Amino acid sequence: MKIVSLQDISCYGQCSLTVSLPVLSAYGIETAILPSGILSTHTGGFKNFTVHDLTDEMPKIINHWIEEGIKFDAIYTGYIGDARQFEMVQDMKKKLLAEGGKLIVDPAMADHGKLYPALSEDIIDGMRTIVREADLILPNITEASFLLDVPYKESYTEHEIHDLLIKLSEIGPETTVLTGVSYTADKIGAVAYTKSTAKFDEYFAEYQPRSYHGTGDIFSSVAIAGYLKGEPLTELLGEACEFIVNCIKKTMPDETHGYGVKFEEVLAERK
Repeated sequence: MKIVSLQDISCYGQCSLTVSLPVLSAYGIETAILPSGILSTHTGGFKNFTVHDLTDEMPKIINHWIEEGIKFDAIYTGYIGDARQFEMVQDMKKKLLAEGGKLIVDPAMADHGKLYPALSEDIIDGMRTIVREADLILPNITEASFLLDVPYKESYTEHEIHDLLIKLSEIGPETTVLTGVSYTADKIGAVAYTKSTAKFDEYFAEYQPRSYHGTGDIFSSVAIAGYLKGEPLTELLGEACEFIVNCIKKTMPDETHGYGVKFEEVLAERK
């Protein structure tokens, strides 16, 4: 199984490619990378971070892979900082996906009702173009709201979450996983919807009193590994949710480690 992940490299901060590459590899997925940009740190909680856009370099890498006849079983996109890159994703799907390959989109662009710093509104429209062609998408609730152009709310009923999932599936993807879902104060998790069967799957884990940057990227990477291995949705949601809970529990005692989670320790304990 071979995947290529297109997202940024945040040199410090435990997110994007610096978590997806080790996590997918540890779960047995051969992982190539296509960096969309290089940031000195991630954009949450750091000041004066630097951004080096790699849009002009990406076609050179893609064309070299095409010349070499390289094919991937899946393309996994995360943070995209330049709207020009969405057309590249569509080109990659046509020319680099093996027969039966999957396009997986984590529309990593927003949280808590707001776009990430350094992103502009045109990213939302661009993200919709690749969501239409995706087999699996993994938005959080803010990202789902932007994709659907509906108001973001602080709390949702089960009916409202199911309605969001159905509407997201109507954009295009066969499978939609909505993260950061909570109906009660003590549980948080993810709900999935499969369009062809009109079936919902869900998993809720113990709510943790701290939140950290990068957990969405880690969740997606664990869930994607299960998806590519053909695991049932409920099973892969459970694996991803509990992985994040363990990461947070490992990190909370260290008050100096607020920029990400200690996912390496959790990976090291896997059997």
